[in-house]
Amino acid sequence: MDSNKPLSASAIISAKKKAVFRFLLLQIFLTIFASLGIFYTFSGLYGYSFLLGALTSILPSFYMAWRVFGYKGTRSAKDVVRLFYKGEAGKLIMTALLLSLVFLLIKPLATGAFFAGFGLAILSHWLSPFVLKH
Repeated sequence: MDSNKPLSASAIISAKKKAVFRFLLLQIFLTIFASLGIFYTFSGLYGYSFLLGALTSILPSFYMAWRVFGYKGTRSAKDVVRLFYKGEAGKLIMTALLLSLVFLLIKPLATGAFFAGFGLAILSHWLSPFVLKH
């Protein structure tokens, strides 16, 4: 017998947390798959450049998800907003740092493939409502 009781706040948060991390893992899986395809189709230079570009976008997203959803239970609205601001600030700083490190330390780098991976990882967030819905 199904009950029509609404979900508790902690159950909703837990479901969203799982969905967000599932989406980020899907992003990493698709990035690795695409990088391998580029690696074998074009060359290793383009493959690892694409992978680095995508990871430069995805890793800071993991950080933000961890900052926002890395707690148990419910929080006040004020605390949630504070966590979002801290997470977004950390994400921006981490993105800038990763971009700088890649351009300083990785030689050779196919910048076109790097920015293609970076851009596609960012654009893939547009698909998140479809993935998170299920």
